[in-house]
Amino acid sequence: MLHNLVSFSRRDLKPYVAEFLGTALLIVIGDGVVAQCLLSDYRYGTWLSINIAWAAAVCLSGYLSDPSPTINPAVTICLALVRPTPGQWRKVPGKLFAQFLGGFVGAAIVYINYWSAIKDWDPEYTIPGGSILSPQGHHSAGIFATYPADFFFTNWQGAFSEWLGSTVLMFGALSIADPANALRFHSSQLSMFLLLLAIGASLGWQTGYAINPARDFGPRLFSAIVYGREVFTSDDYYFVVPIIAPVIGCITGATVYDSFLYEGDGSRVTDAVNKLEDRDGALRLD
Repeated sequence: MLHNLVSFSRRDLKPYVAEFLGTALLIVIGDGVVAQCLLSDYRYGTWLSINIAWAAAVCLSGYLSDPSPTINPAVTICLALVRPTPGQWRKVPGKLFAQFLGGFVGAAIVYINYWSAIKDWDPEYTIPGGSILSPQGHHSAGIFATYPADFFFTNWQGAFSEWLGSTVLMFGALSIADPANALRFHSSQLSMFLLLLAIGASLGWQTGYAINPARDFGPRLFSAIVYGREVFTSDDYYFVVPIIAPVIGCITGATVYDSFLYEGDGSRVTDAVNKLEDRDGALRLD
């Protein structure tokens, strides 16, 4: 009887394993390209290659299961709130844990791979905004987690940038996934590649466009083992921004899309808007 209680089938575990492996893959490729560019002083990479690699990582993770793993706690929470399905909330805690764990493990793999290069490039193991200064101005902790631009005078600016990127992410993702667009988006994974590439190229510079709490917090938690607690306290505890802002941004993007463009079933926002309409299709404001 105990065996039956604790045993899980491969099918039961697959959604969580897909979230774990998808997020780990995202970080291995994403943090990996940042490490290659930074540690080589951009001899073996550019800002464009960073954007392409992150977008490709999201694209590839989408093929791990059907439906594709979200590999993003903000998207997972947003979908559970805006487009709930039976039993969805029971899976949310396990998926969030798998995503954050995947981010942590992915960062550990990147560190092991680039350990010698990090020691050579940044022997002081410095953090952007940290108390230890590098004579060369190098900050290798930025390989693993995002830190705001030096010219920001408040973290609210970084929060707005992360909110905006996440809003565009969710709005675009719902457009790609809309059944009405199925004939136009023949490969949703490739469409997500273009979406992430566009977000990184247009909105990513100032904050590193985390737009994903697991992408930032999982690797940041690992980096605390190497760089110390300042990865959390630097820049007035900026680490909170890429945890909260993406969730709010994704909910904003979903609300805008479902309020004005989505015509399918299963959306709380669309259902609420439909209830406000009278028989002639006009909105009642009373």
